Amino acid sequence: GWDDIGGLDETKNAIKSAYGLALARKPEGVTIDSWRNFLLYGPPGTGKTLLAAATAGSLDATFFSVKVSDMLSKYFGESTKLISALYATAARLSPSVIFLDEFESLSPPRGSGDSGAERRIVSTLLAEIDGLNRKGSQDLIITIGATNLPWLIDTAILSRFQKRVYVPLPDAAARRIILEIFIDRRGHDTQLSLARLVERTAGYSGREIEQICQTAVTHMTQRANPDLMA
Repeated sequence: GWDDIGGLDETKNAIKSAYGLALARKPEGVTIDSWRNFLLYGPPGTGKTLLAAATAGSLDATFFSVKVSDMLSKYFGESTKLISALYATAARLSPSVIFLDEFESLSPPRGSGDSGAERRIVSTLLAEIDGLNRKGSQDLIITIGATNLPWLIDTAILSRFQKRVYVPLPDAAARRIILEIFIDRRGHDTQLSLARLVERTAGYSGREIEQICQTAVTHMTQRANPDLMA
């Protein structure tokens, strides 16, 4: 849910307002184009996967979390079949949110020595993102791509993402919320004040803060239970 994500209020509001257009009731005779394709970009570990999952949760939608490496196959034509099957399943289980992580791996820039197979993957993905196979359908499918390297994405595919949202490293307010999630909400206590922890985690991503908290809890557990390592 949105409350499980520390900070990023501006980013969350941008996503909510964008997909809200797709769900809004339109006056009779009025057509409103809605955003259904989002690209989340920014440093690693900043919560892009959580944002996609929260989007699906808020819509009570089927959530497809896809590793790009799982979509790529050495067998001829297999990758394009996987992409088409993914979107066909998402349409059948609509409303759906498809989250494609490390998105740049799916679409190497054209003219960079790409093979015919890579071009077919790009063409298939363009058709599915555009919804060409679902014209006239009322199915709601939201595609959310995530990347740390947006400049590597094929320009033709990049243009299909009507909404591009930057996901930054957490500021002080966001770091405080993240620390509260992994310390206070889980019943832990610390000798250092929360304000001091916020100061000392400047420049860290949300994932790195989570890992620090997990490491501290592990050390605490080992000290309290020395026989565990016997």
